Amino acid sequence: MSTVRSATRSAVRSAVRRSPAAAGHLLLCLGTGAVALVGLCLLLVVLALCPVGPGLPLLPPALRLLRRFAEFHRRRAGRWLGGDRPRTPYRDRASLRDPAVRKDLVWLLAHATAGTALSAAALTLCSHAVNWLTAPVWWRLLPDERGSIILLTVDSWPVAVAAAVGGVGYALVALAVLAPAADLHARASRRLLVARPRPSLARRVQELTTTRSEALDAHAAELRRIERDLHDGAQANLVAVSLRLGMIRRALDQRPEQAAALVDSTQLVAEQALESLRALVRGIHPPLLADRGLAEAVRSLAARCAVPTRVEPDPGGGRGEPDTGDGRVAPSPTAPPPRAPAAAEAAAYFVVSEALANVARHSGARSALVRLRITAAAIAVRVEDDGRGGAVEGAGSGLPGLRRRVAAFDGTTRLSSPPGGPTILEVEIPCGS
Repeated sequence: MSTVRSATRSAVRSAVRRSPAAAGHLLLCLGTGAVALVGLCLLLVVLALCPVGPGLPLLPPALRLLRRFAEFHRRRAGRWLGGDRPRTPYRDRASLRDPAVRKDLVWLLAHATAGTALSAAALTLCSHAVNWLTAPVWWRLLPDERGSIILLTVDSWPVAVAAAVGGVGYALVALAVLAPAADLHARASRRLLVARPRPSLARRVQELTTTRSEALDAHAAELRRIERDLHDGAQANLVAVSLRLGMIRRALDQRPEQAAALVDSTQLVAEQALESLRALVRGIHPPLLADRGLAEAVRSLAARCAVPTRVEPDPGGGRGEPDTGDGRVAPSPTAPPPRAPAAAEAAAYFVVSEALANVARHSGARSALVRLRITAAAIAVRVEDDGRGGAVEGAGSGLPGLRRRVAAFDGTTRLSSPPGGPTILEVEIPCGS
């Protein structure tokens, strides 16, 4: 209770302290509102004269005056609300084609009507409060105005004192309204007058340069991985096959009884080389992804994951048939919608593959869940596990490479992994060009 009482007292003190400045601000707004109303009428006359010719030379000076008038109120609103005053960029010449000038026209209409009405209403409360509070003074000095200054005929001291008590109520209402009304007027003016901040072109170019560099780094790392897998896997097996074929040829000449065993071992090494090549191709672009789409490829990844994993396509946006939860696929009543671009599907597949590999290697989870939502605008992937949490980028997690690949598509990556879990990885990859 004491906290509520203290907060109430603080609010009352703040309202009383700001009321004089708010009254001055609204009084100025009322005056400029009248000027805005006159200026709006004159501007409409100039615009009406433009089709017939005389208004054309008058329009540029009128718009320049509007620009200065709006700039004055932009400064006033910035000073009242505090903080920086962002400027609205104008073109060199005042023209109705300039978006900033059109915003000034909208503000002029709003300020001349709603802004003037708001200021007048707030200041009327102040004038009523003064009239009622001073009733014991003026009812004696102005006997002819006893029933017109306030909505009460003051003809005796008791009525005058009662009017003064009512004036206290008027004053309290005025104190409560003045500052919020001034804030509302200033915020509306700033919203109408100040252009919305747009990302700097230089910053955007820098971001694109960074993501392009990261994409090239990721591409180079992928080429190195392919080269390493070929050297350590298929190439080594093919060298072994070549050596064994030489041994078989010598065995046929010298020890024919050993040829059959060498042929069997050579066939085994050749099969290993073939399987290594298949795994390498799946890592570059899985045939299942190209043939059946992302949903089926993700289900295949989940089936091969060491941690039991469920796949839940979003019923509102997922492509492909829904998963029944037991590994079977329910038939789709309608044909699947068109697929996402191949590059976006490959990036999403890489995200799921890397995320499930991290789950199997680092999380200690008992189960995992993959949610997939594919729309015309983007592919959204969410991978969640019930492991120990505490996942961070680096330390062999593969997350930096994942983030770089997603950034190359102007996508977003969010990782939540508090100690104790759960770990949630959310990725969104735009599909637009």
